[in-house]
Amino acid sequence: MADVSTLSGQVARALRWSTTGTLVVRLGNLGLGIVIARIVSPEEFGLYAIALTVQSVVMAVADLGLSADLVRSPDFARRTGPVAVLGVVTGGFLTVAAALSAPALATAMGGSGAAGPIAILSVTFLLAGLGVVPFATLQRRLDQRGLFRSNAVDFGVGAAVTLVLAALGHGLIGLAVGRVAGQACGVAMQFWLTRTWLRFSWDRTVARSVLAFGLPVAAANLLSWVLLSVDRVVLGNTAGAVELGYYVLAANISMWPMTLVGQALRSVTLPAFSQVRERARAALVPLLGPVWWAVAGAAAMLAALAHPVVVLVYGSRWEPAAQILVPLAVVGAVRVVADVLAGYLYALGRSRGVLVVQIVWLVALVPAVVVGARAGGSTGVGVAQAVVAIAVLIPAYLVLLRRSRDEVGALARALAVPGLAAAGAVVAGMAIAGRVGDPLLGGLLGGATTLVVYLAATLAWVLPRWRAARTTLDGPDDEQPAPAVPADLPRGTSR
Repeated sequence: MADVSTLSGQVARALRWSTTGTLVVRLGNLGLGIVIARIVSPEEFGLYAIALTVQSVVMAVADLGLSADLVRSPDFARRTGPVAVLGVVTGGFLTVAAALSAPALATAMGGSGAAGPIAILSVTFLLAGLGVVPFATLQRRLDQRGLFRSNAVDFGVGAAVTLVLAALGHGLIGLAVGRVAGQACGVAMQFWLTRTWLRFSWDRTVARSVLAFGLPVAAANLLSWVLLSVDRVVLGNTAGAVELGYYVLAANISMWPMTLVGQALRSVTLPAFSQVRERARAALVPLLGPVWWAVAGAAAMLAALAHPVVVLVYGSRWEPAAQILVPLAVVGAVRVVADVLAGYLYALGRSRGVLVVQIVWLVALVPAVVVGARAGGSTGVGVAQAVVAIAVLIPAYLVLLRRSRDEVGALARALAVPGLAAAGAVVAGMAIAGRVGDPLLGGLLGGATTLVVYLAATLAWVLPRWRAARTTLDGPDDEQPAPAVPADLPRGTSR
């Protein structure tokens, strides 16, 4: 068990609770979806999906980066009052605007019957604004256990309300009302866990500072939605519905492990880097190496097991999706690293830089996926995504970090060693799989080979970096000698 009196112990505990919470909620939503699908009609389910899409897109910008600003700022107490005001005003405005424009939004999305659910779900924007301070407080404390409890209340209440109303014949409205009821109880739980109350105050200087940081965060969040959909839009218009179907299936599978790991890290990196603000610069390389080692290994396993996973879970008719999954596994791993780098930059208040990187990424991605779709269909789009992620996204972040040549070299080596090892392990695994007549058995043997080769090639490399990462988080310890600094870390990292 990690010592929770140290920052590394708190981070480890937060990661465990965040991972557990993400997994439990996703499995719960899967189970609830199966039950609801047996109660409501496909038409009602489709209309709710339209309403939920509108709500999700607006929610991406509704926070305005307010919670991130509270998590990173050293003058937390001074900022809570103005942030509470901004949260309520923004949430209230979006609620009224979405409710009034619900008919037009529903018609534009191709489902006029979704107007009612859109209007009901608009209340969630006000609830999000009300809950900015307690949510940020839990994140700042690395209290992922508290967030798990509030999410459990949210899910439990929402599921109960939805099932009752659906059983009474109000399936479509029940889905929307359940979502609002669950979020209301979850926000109330966060207030109770943090022992906070709504306190409003106004400071123009603080508000200006909050918005200067938060507006680029909101814009970057909106761009993330565009980045997640541009490949599907291009592929659907160039290669047709069949290719799009294979691609979406592969994309969904690639998100299984990466979403779990990425969401857990995303909830921890910003508060962790904010707490070590004075030494955040020194902490980045030691932390990034082990994180990339873990996600590169997960991507290698996903790529090696692509064929058996697709065929066993979805059936042989979906076999073409397996080859698309290989490059998309790379994209998912790189996105996790990008999230860590974004969390580091947010902790330093450099939200505009993250927005610039998102814009550069989008500008490079659009022509790349167009060329990929025309040259290789769905597989070409996957390869284009991987090329842009490696050749544009990561270098853009390295340029933005503005580090010395030695530090950039250390970062590049921290990414290169696990990356090359993962690629070699996948090649070895595929070579073994190709020698076995049965494709499923070959895929499983290839996956096992990939894991063994990757661990054999990288375990000795990563162990001292895990120790260096823990030492950096916990700060200097005058009573203990500093551990040996790995050769690819910049000098002074472990102090």
